[in-house]
Amino acid sequence: MIESVQARHRGAFNFEDHYDNLCALQDSAPLSAVKAHLPQGVLDLNGDRVRLNDWQPIINSLRINKSLNFVALRSYYQMPQEEDEKRAAILRRKLPSIRSKEITHRLIKAMKECLVVSPCLSCVELQGLSLRDRDLQMLVKGILRSAALRHLSLEFCRIGDQGLEILCEGLKNSKNINSVNLSGCSLSSRGAENLASVIKVKVYFVRIII
Repeated sequence: MIESVQARHRGAFNFEDHYDNLCALQDSAPLSAVKAHLPQGVLDLNGDRVRLNDWQPIINSLRINKSLNFVALRSYYQMPQEEDEKRAAILRRKLPSIRSKEITHRLIKAMKECLVVSPCLSCVELQGLSLRDRDLQMLVKGILRSAALRHLSLEFCRIGDQGLEILCEGLKNSKNINSVNLSGCSLSSRGAENLASVIKVKVYFVRIII
């Protein structure tokens, strides 16, 4: 079954109902972790606990949403250090689905689309995700078109100086961002210089954490 246009329109203003409907369409159970803080306008999710098949309703609900004011997607998974190559290969196959290139990119694309359409999404936190250049480029597109985003955190996403260069283009030209958390992002003095160039343009930044 395919969701109707009317259902999508209603779902944009009610994440929980839309999420429940999409889960029903694919015959899966809604996750309590997804719904825990929705009454407060908050989606705060530990992605390590979400199975591959459970991401689709989350992604499709997020991409059209116009009611959430806080979205956090987190991963705490640490890849074990293994000298044995066979064991290391087995462990890699057990990676949480949120650490895969495909799911990460689909999530960031959904986040971008949400930023574009939402009049109230003011806080986005992405923690411990493996953000590649194409993910950051996609995120920047959302930042540039967001009417409400004020705080962005990429804590422990380890984007490095190259990734920060991409992000800074969005920060320089963003409308409302005044707080950024880049702690644990593997930045060097080169990255600090890029941030300094942003501060020169955006003198109203309240807080930058590195």
